[in-house]
Amino acid sequence: MRNSRVHLSLFMVSLFYAVLFSWAGQIMPTYILPEGFVWLRIVTAALLFNLTALFFKREKVDLKQDLWLFVVCAFFGTAANMFMFFKGLSITKPINGAVLMMVTPLFVAIFDHIKFKKTPSLETILGLCIGTAGAGLLMAEKGASFSGSTIVGDIWVAVNAAFYAAYLVLVKKLLHKYHPITVNRITFTIGILIIAPLGANSLFHTDFKAIPQDIWLKIAYTLLITSFLVYLLNSFGVKHASPTLVGIYIYLQPILATIIALVLQTDHLTFSKVMFSLMILFGVWLVMQNDRRGFSWRERFQSK
Repeated sequence: MRNSRVHLSLFMVSLFYAVLFSWAGQIMPTYILPEGFVWLRIVTAALLFNLTALFFKREKVDLKQDLWLFVVCAFFGTAANMFMFFKGLSITKPINGAVLMMVTPLFVAIFDHIKFKKTPSLETILGLCIGTAGAGLLMAEKGASFSGSTIVGDIWVAVNAAFYAAYLVLVKKLLHKYHPITVNRITFTIGILIIAPLGANSLFHTDFKAIPQDIWLKIAYTLLITSFLVYLLNSFGVKHASPTLVGIYIYLQPILATIIALVLQTDHLTFSKVMFSLMILFGVWLVMQNDRRGFSWRERFQSK
């Protein structure tokens, strides 16, 4: 039963993120600068997680032992990676950003290997390669292209993918020890301080009266869904699954984005899109099979 909840949580994360790529570019930098929007996002999420924590039994947090890890996770998982992601999306094409996020599972596998000195299995390597190839081909068919005009934004998104991968590996230890709400409450609160020098001034000089209603709705979606709810669901997934499995669910985003486009009749179905989607699903399935056969993550952290 828990496995089904984990997979449902990770699927919903991919679904929510599939909508974000095109909407983020409509918000920034026309109405809000990226650094201001990131600070608004972190402040909102921190408030929501702290309010939610009031309805749960307060956990005792060993800050003497874990403060440094909380700070590192706040940097890689909230402040730095969000800033680079939105900064990149504001100066590159949304489709490019979606393609570059596909390298996150590869970074996760590399960092996981470095941290735990565990060689990825053949199934994991094949799953990552097939999933990456399928996602890249699907995005290329949808119009992804890299050029001198997008290179700066592309680099920002690529570095964000590496930072997010590092976060997925590092935060596992905290989530094994504390509830996801506790972890997110602390990391987002620390994130406010990290990004404030860049974002606070930008946000305070934003002309909110000039923002139209449809953009406000997209801002609300980003703040409530892809900041608060997505991080909560993702933390639940990371707590009960391997970082590699969590990362590879990112490969579902182009499939879900394509399905949404088909439903809205802004895209059409082709044989190649079906084949590339099947490659992604097969890659995810391979990693899932290996994850089920892997040893207990509780045992892994108890052995460290």
